[in-house]
Amino acid sequence: MALRATGMSGWRWLWSVLVGLFLSEISIAQEPLVRFELSVPSMGSNLDMVVYAQTGQQAKSTMDAGLKEIDRLSLILSNYDSESEISKLCNQSSQDPIVVSEDLGRVFKHSQRWNRLSEGKFDITVGRLSQIWRASRKQKQLPLQSEIEEARLRCGWRMLRFDPEFANTAEVTTPTKVQMLVPGMQLDVSGLATGYILDRAFEEMIATGCSSILINAGGDIRVGDPPPERDGWRVVVAGLGKESPPLSSRLIRNCAVTTSGDLYQFVEIDGHRYSHFIDPHTGSPIERRQSVTVFAEAALDADAGATALAILGIERASALFETLPLNEVVFMQSDSSNSDVIRMRHFLK
Repeated sequence: MALRATGMSGWRWLWSVLVGLFLSEISIAQEPLVRFELSVPSMGSNLDMVVYAQTGQQAKSTMDAGLKEIDRLSLILSNYDSESEISKLCNQSSQDPIVVSEDLGRVFKHSQRWNRLSEGKFDITVGRLSQIWRASRKQKQLPLQSEIEEARLRCGWRMLRFDPEFANTAEVTTPTKVQMLVPGMQLDVSGLATGYILDRAFEEMIATGCSSILINAGGDIRVGDPPPERDGWRVVVAGLGKESPPLSSRLIRNCAVTTSGDLYQFVEIDGHRYSHFIDPHTGSPIERRQSVTVFAEAALDADAGATALAILGIERASALFETLPLNEVVFMQSDSSNSDVIRMRHFLK
């Protein structure tokens, strides 16, 4: 009734309110994005986050969403936490089928996918061998051949049974149950767990409304939209040695990048250099010095791809690259006859 009594002046008042609200929305939308950073220990390494947001509270909410998801999935996938789901699965004494969480089932699914893509070189069932050679690196002493042979009897996808079973097709189903047919098996999902966790954390952070995001977990990197007024996030491809200058740098957006190498995880015994990469076909570590940097749409594929290619070697990596869900690879490898000679290949789609 009051609006009618004011006549046209009332309509002018209503119009001014609506225009004011509209301009207010524009003002909020045009607030400049500010860079916020966070660095915390996580997943056995250092975790760095960068978020561009309008307010500190918005940035905190985005980072908290990512950290919450990382903590949740670490309790499922960490091979270094005795209370994690994967550790409890490996430590159970029964050979009966065990119900697994949806996330662990997905990790098994992608592990099997990459096992097929890599001609069997990517293999999460080599956990027992990984334990033996990890102890060898610490003690600087080769394991007994009998230990290696005994461990190999507990490795291989044939030792696992899934429900539902993986079909012999390109489409791999997600299992809900797993059965380890041999006692003493150890499953090591570290070759793709970090990538899987980063992808899920990235999704949770994007859902808060921020899109200009970077997550870096010890060199496994997932990025979203570039920072304001930038064409991308700048990443550096390192050289093969500790003192080597950076090989190159590039701008990336809405993708992932991972580097795998033996720069810090190796041991020299009797003139041989043993890395932490285990060849499931021989039961022994890769001896060549190398570094593999992989760019992919998903962090999981970058993570698994870098591990698989490092074990395959530069020649098989070159032959298989077009069949893999990877965008770009920079592969550096020491020559087998002269470790001072470095071979490099650049694969790009």
